[in-house]
Amino acid sequence: METDQFQSILRMFNYGLYVITCASSEGAPAAATVSWVTQVSFKPKLIAVALRKGTAICEAVQAARRFGLHVVGEQQPELARAFFKVGQVSPSEIGGYSYGFTERNIPILEKAVAWLECEVVEEVGSSGDHTIFIVSVLDGDVQTPGIRSLALRDTVWHYGG
Repeated sequence: METDQFQSILRMFNYGLYVITCASSEGAPAAATVSWVTQVSFKPKLIAVALRKGTAICEAVQAARRFGLHVVGEQQPELARAFFKVGQVSPSEIGGYSYGFTERNIPILEKAVAWLECEVVEEVGSSGDHTIFIVSVLDGDVQTPGIRSLALRDTVWHYGG
C-alpha cells in the first residue's frame, strides 16, 4: 500500500482532541495536546492513550504514573492549539490557561469542558513510535454540560496518517 493511500485512510478515523496535564519532578506541570485516546473497558473504567516516545509529556507520564485528561470543546480550538508546544508555565497558568491541583496532585485545567483523573495500570510500547498507556479512571467532572467535543477532522490540523 502506498503511503499516501494509507494516510488518506487514517485521516478517515475519528479522533478527538484532548489535553494531558501531568505533575513533573521539576515542579512545573507538563502539558500537551493529544488525539489518540479511546475507552477500552467499562468495568473497570479503563482508557488507552498513545503518546509519542521521547516527548516531554510521555516522559512525564512515565515518571508520575498519573495525569489529567481534558476534553477540548468544539468551540475551543485555541485550547488545543495552546498545548501543541507549551511555552509559559507559572504557578497558576500553563500555556495561558489557569489550572488547579486535585488531591492526588494532578493539574486540572479550569477551561476544559470535562476532565478525568487517570492512573497508569499498564504500558505497552516495545514496537512503534508511540507508547500506549492503559489507564484507570480515578475521578472526573463535566465542567461545561452540553458541549460537544472537538474532533480533529473539524480542524485544519492533522496528526498521523
